[in-house]
Amino acid sequence: MKKILSILMAICVLATFTFFAVGSSDDDSTTVVEQGGNSVVSDSDSDSDSSASSSGNVTVKVGEVLKTSSLEVTYNSCGEYTSYSKYYAPESGNKYIYIDLTVKNVGDTDEYVSYYDFNCYADDVAVDMFYGADDDLSATISSGRSTTGRVYFEVPENAEVIEIEFETDYWSNEKAIFVVE
Repeated sequence: MKKILSILMAICVLATFTFFAVGSSDDDSTTVVEQGGNSVVSDSDSDSDSSASSSGNVTVKVGEVLKTSSLEVTYNSCGEYTSYSKYYAPESGNKYIYIDLTVKNVGDTDEYVSYYDFNCYADDVAVDMFYGADDDLSATISSGRSTTGRVYFEVPENAEVIEIEFETDYWSNEKAIFVVE
């Protein structure tokens, strides 16, 4: 009985490793950023592009389109959010910022996109999300359809570099960095 149990355990471990190996070798990890007809391609093997960091991350600026295997994310605008009520005011010394995105599903299956898919760093320090607006990005998008929404964060007023990360590939941990200017 112990021998059969050991064999079954070995098969389970082998199956788990095989599953992760097949998933991590997926060729859909390429991310493209387009602006005005020019494209920058980033994948985990490419370090030569100016918009791609050595970790495979891609930098996206206002007006550019981020393309993944299943989504096209257009970075429409960014700015300071000031239409909050006195009950939702930022802490002293902070302000609210936003990025406005249009997300199109170019894949074959429904895709869910939400403000929870984003993380923000002000001068390389993680900051909190702001949930008090009515136009937050959150939708299940059918193939060929799109949605528009905003993602909000509370950042220090004197922050010099504000970057918002969006994970484009779960297996490779590849991210797109939306630069807030």
